Amino acid sequence: MSGEKTKYELSNLPSFLSNFTVKLNSAEMPEKCVEELIDASKNFFSVEDYAYVIKDQSHGTIKPKVMAMGRWVLEKKKISVIPVDDSAFLFLPLFSRRHDIGYVVMRITDDIGNLKMKYMDVESLLSFETSMVIDNMLLTGELIKKNEYVSEARAYLENVLNSLKYAVVVASVRKGEEFSNKPYKELIEKNKEIVNYIEDISQESLIYRKEVSREVEVNQSFYSLYAVPVQLSSGLKIVISIQDITNTKELERLQKIDKMKDNFVATISHELKTPLAAILAYSETLLESAESIDTDTLKSFAKTIKNESEHLANIIEEMINFSKVSSNSLTMAFGRVDLVKILKDTYDGLKINALSNNVKFSLEIPEDLVNAYVTADPKRIIQVMDNLVSNAFKYNDSKTPEVKINIRSEDEGYIISVWDNGSPIPAEEREKIFEKFYRGSNSGNISGTGLGLTIVKEIIDLHKGKIWIDDVENCSFSFFLPKRDWLNILK
Repeated sequence: MSGEKTKYELSNLPSFLSNFTVKLNSAEMPEKCVEELIDASKNFFSVEDYAYVIKDQSHGTIKPKVMAMGRWVLEKKKISVIPVDDSAFLFLPLFSRRHDIGYVVMRITDDIGNLKMKYMDVESLLSFETSMVIDNMLLTGELIKKNEYVSEARAYLENVLNSLKYAVVVASVRKGEEFSNKPYKELIEKNKEIVNYIEDISQESLIYRKEVSREVEVNQSFYSLYAVPVQLSSGLKIVISIQDITNTKELERLQKIDKMKDNFVATISHELKTPLAAILAYSETLLESAESIDTDTLKSFAKTIKNESEHLANIIEEMINFSKVSSNSLTMAFGRVDLVKILKDTYDGLKINALSNNVKFSLEIPEDLVNAYVTADPKRIIQVMDNLVSNAFKYNDSKTPEVKINIRSEDEGYIISVWDNGSPIPAEEREKIFEKFYRGSNSGNISGTGLGLTIVKEIIDLHKGKIWIDDVENCSFSFFLPKRDWLNILK
């Protein structure tokens, strides 16, 4: 190449490279970058024709057999001048650390023998800078496409999650809540207290790195919570789904109540028939044979009729009380009463019953407890004691039955216990024992409606107290009544 063809002397090279860089950075497409490279190359070489390949896309009119040599040059990663037939071709590889971009082929008329290495070095620099700019363009394009894809995928996922009927929230270890769908936002607006349960299950799933599920009741609604840890490149996430299962729970409850009612009707029918049958049988016998029956037999018949009538009256009274409990109309006549006196009266009234059932019956009151005043309805507390003690007599399966009543004073109130030496109530039944119509597995063929303990619990609740089953080897019910005069405080 002769010096006359060079538009720029090497002394002007910094200015030339600066202008070239500006033009490259102004280009909007890779093809435009290559065009700038070719135009710049014309300042050093006599270019008659050119073609190029970018990402397997060809541009230009150079013969295919010449273009094929460009792949070899690209593999070598080195600028080359190769004579083909009567022409010389300048090959410029375009590549980056990430991947091969393509190559440029220019047919030049310069004398190969006179090509100066310093111009080849400049051309290598131009080719390298062009490769970097194109690679950044391609990378930017890929990132834009990926971002668009991610945005579309995120929008699609959000639409899917928002269309779900159940709530979903995603939390991370550091940032807390990162995403929540529309049903979740609606849920916490109407039931904010559930957030505490969500945080608890999220922490449990995070700490133990495992799936956690739970059913909770919040403001008379039931929810199924399910948390699962998910490890992503951005860190550990906890995905929690919340489903309203109130309708399902309500259906289960109604089905359970229906079953209980069926059992209740069958039980009550049996309970009513038994005393009625006895009353009718003895009454008919008296009517038909009263003149021929001796006095002792008449008294025995009358006693049986009386006992069965009382049994019948007790069943009816229990059903009436249950009806009042169900309608929240169970009346109370509260006043300041002495529990010690009530327990003594209860004990005296049930001693005869204990003797007839061969039960060792005792009342234990601490010597220093002269009085135990509480706000209560004395008749209802006696009803509670009668029920608990009668159950202890009735369900005690010991060969030498024993029943004890005791009372002890605590800081806030008094605890009354009814203990018997029969078999303990199974642990799995203790939560159910106070439910309506429920009868324990140890009831067997013993008569009962399954309402007594339900009524007892309601009475204790109305007295601001609580009742429970003690965790002992035998069977023991205890209930607590507060010492303070809460009735006058409320007034």
